[in-house]
Amino acid sequence: MDITTILFYLVTTVIILSSVSMIIVNNTVHAALLLVLIFFNSAILWLMLQAEFLSIILVLVYVGAVLVLFLFVVMLLDLPKKQKANQKLYLLFSIITSVVMFIELYIVIFYQDFSNSLIAIPLPESNNTYEIGLMLFTDYVFSFEVTAFILLVAIIAAIAINISDKQKALRQDPGKQVLENKSDRLKIIKDDDL
Repeated sequence: MDITTILFYLVTTVIILSSVSMIIVNNTVHAALLLVLIFFNSAILWLMLQAEFLSIILVLVYVGAVLVLFLFVVMLLDLPKKQKANQKLYLLFSIITSVVMFIELYIVIFYQDFSNSLIAIPLPESNNTYEIGLMLFTDYVFSFEVTAFILLVAIIAAIAINISDKQKALRQDPGKQVLENKSDRLKIIKDDDL
């Protein structure tokens, strides 16, 4: 078995285990972090298939933007914590996850033989990024806009859910502010009054 096959089985095993863990875990922040691991390993699979552009887009767009937005919405909801977190367990889990990710990336970069792969026939005046952009903004522009609209609605819904009738912050009432007098707001204390 060559290194590419071993790497493929390693990456897919991590993806499957992370996916199952993401479904089982109760904490939404942990589920989002497991989703980062799934996206990262999926990007490694794209990199092994010589789709570098899609790999980088997966990391930049999904991990860098959408998942950060998801974490923002989850933290905006400010769900109550049910139990105190065991910091040593989380540190161990994060170290193991980081080591697995870096070992996989190291194997892809230094042991992947890109010379024996399928040879793509270059078309004259062809650019992969240009072709993807052309397809996205011509044939699939409606799907692209619907996805953007759904994300916008999700953000607005998360903010609307978070707004409650409780007074979490101090709010001003301009009507009461106008009716106030100087004597109501300020009391001057002299040394004689002490």
